[in-house]
Amino acid sequence: MPSWADIALALIVGPVLWLAGAVFFDVVHWLLHVMLRSRFTVLRALAWPHAVHHRWIDRELRVNWELQRANVACHIVPEFLTQLVFTGAMALIFPLPAIGVVLLLQCAAFAYVLSCRGLDPNHREVDWLDAHRPHWMPFPAYHALHHVHPDAYYSAYTKLVDWMVGAGLPLPELRCVVRGPDGAFARAFADALLRAGVASLDTGPDARAEGADVLVLLDPDEDVIGRVEALASATRRERLPPEVWALREAADDAVSRHYQCDVRVHYRVLSVPDARSLGPEAARTAAERTLFWLRRGMHFVPSEGGFEAFRAWRRFRSSEPQRPGAAAPARHRAELATAM
Repeated sequence: MPSWADIALALIVGPVLWLAGAVFFDVVHWLLHVMLRSRFTVLRALAWPHAVHHRWIDRELRVNWELQRANVACHIVPEFLTQLVFTGAMALIFPLPAIGVVLLLQCAAFAYVLSCRGLDPNHREVDWLDAHRPHWMPFPAYHALHHVHPDAYYSAYTKLVDWMVGAGLPLPELRCVVRGPDGAFARAFADALLRAGVASLDTGPDARAEGADVLVLLDPDEDVIGRVEALASATRRERLPPEVWALREAADDAVSRHYQCDVRVHYRVLSVPDARSLGPEAARTAAERTLFWLRRGMHFVPSEGGFEAFRAWRRFRSSEPQRPGAAAPARHRAELATAM
């Protein structure tokens, strides 16, 4: 008979192991996508069942109901079995009461997803997707992007796997417009984007944002509010929110703090102190660091290293958000898209 201490330990360790099992599936999930891109037929065949899941909810975030049963058989059941394999391995290390808690949580989650016919909060049709906010958890607005961009946004419960493999942005699918004066950092950052294989890149002080996925503002004196509001208004009826990456030389930026939590736009701060005075080598280093953190889906993107980056983030987080007067208040993009 387990003691009270064993039960207490199980209630603490069990949920942690459940989360570890979810991360384990995220790793398997990422590997399945690697296999789907493989040149070896046998690997693609082994990963084929997961492709059914992406046909069930397609890139337009529409549910194809004729694949409902196939999604259960090819995705929901294998996900549950994968987590059970992890739990079985953990049973060789951890006490059985803790394993019992893990199994209970896994079975409850599996039963819930089945009861929803697979339409859990992460998997639903979307007409107008909200921008996801900065957080270590991948909320539904984040995971929905995985169905739009299947080679990114893999994480389901924590963003750990996306941080590890650099899948927080689908750079090869993004059409980017870089606005700003010609300078060492602007050139280095444009070169870094090209090496990352972005779908297209238009640069210059007068580059137009129409048709782009990402608007990059590299002039610290740019009218950020005007640019963001114009882009948010122009894209309010589009299914996906646009991205804005704005270079800021000072980390304490109240307007940027607001836009990072605005559902109308994915807003990322490129924190590059002394951007105008960087030499070629320093600019190249700053651009590489910036792109490293962008790949990991960060909303506050430091170009500095070590403790200085942490201090900049702390200064930014201590800024009180300030909503610009021109910003349209909205809880969801659907409110603006359907407004007359």
